[in-house]
Amino acid sequence: MNAENKTRFSLIIWIVLLIAIGGAIGSLTKPEISTWYSTLNRSLLTPPNYVFPIAWTILYGIIGVCGWLIWRASSFPKLKVLKTLYVIQLILNWSWTPFFFRYHLTGLSLVILGAMDILVGALICVAYPRMKAVSLLMIPYLLWILFATYLNFYIWWYN
Repeated sequence: MNAENKTRFSLIIWIVLLIAIGGAIGSLTKPEISTWYSTLNRSLLTPPNYVFPIAWTILYGIIGVCGWLIWRASSFPKLKVLKTLYVIQLILNWSWTPFFFRYHLTGLSLVILGAMDILVGALICVAYPRMKAVSLLMIPYLLWILFATYLNFYIWWYN
């Protein structure tokens, strides 16, 4: 396999891995969607249930591309900070689903989302000077999790 094919293959692995992990974690919510979640008071702005897996598949693909770009980057002073922000926000992202859907800890889930908002915002700012593509690609993700923060807040407040 030549260098160009290895590069493409590693990008595909990042994307597929992030989508697969996100999908596996998301599949854990299925029993709770028709039971617990359906009984909650939700915002009128809450999208239909079918929107979430579509949005998250796209977002995890983008997050995978960003991870690939970050780990391929040549060393620069804030690269370690960027990698740390990326990993921590991803761990928080993956932890939100079980805390919210499995354990029904809507308050803790809200705190997790708030931390994600801050970390992803920081990641965008830190990446911008040296990795504009990462910074710009993360904006839709930030917008989505800000919206998710609102939806989670609504559920926490009104239930």
